Amino acid sequence: MPDIQSLGGGLALACGLIAIGRSKRAIGGWLFYFFCQVLLGLVLVAASTHWRNYSPSEWDSPARYFLFTLSNLSRVVLLAAIAVIGILLAETREWHWVIALQYALATYAFLTILKLPVDTYCCPSATRRDAMSLAFPVVWMGYFAVSRRVRKVFLERRWG
Repeated sequence: MPDIQSLGGGLALACGLIAIGRSKRAIGGWLFYFFCQVLLGLVLVAASTHWRNYSPSEWDSPARYFLFTLSNLSRVVLLAAIAVIGILLAETREWHWVIALQYALATYAFLTILKLPVDTYCCPSATRRDAMSLAFPVVWMGYFAVSRRVRKVFLERRWG
């Protein structure tokens, strides 16, 4: 069985190819890729998380355990919320879900920034990976703010 990074990379490539094939549809192109990335990311996070780290018996310091759990679980829960908002957005095509999604992505970015000092204290090896994970919310906040497709599909409700 391939490692989780290889699997994730292959699935992301497959999502990209499908997104290209759907480029003429309302939920196509980059918009489809966003939905695919969020749902795929949630599954991969659930599959790759070392859940035993959430057991207090694995930690010698209650403070480190609390910080680790709070900083990690909050982002997993928020990623799940982003997925739910994305599903509601795709189903209803209502503009207020775009706004909710932008707030959720901004909150995810904020939590990621707060997580960096916790990583330095609890898990220094995760600091670089988590710093790079800031790209996810920042890029997609920009996309939802400037995309003509998003505006046409969800605000103007016209897609040819």
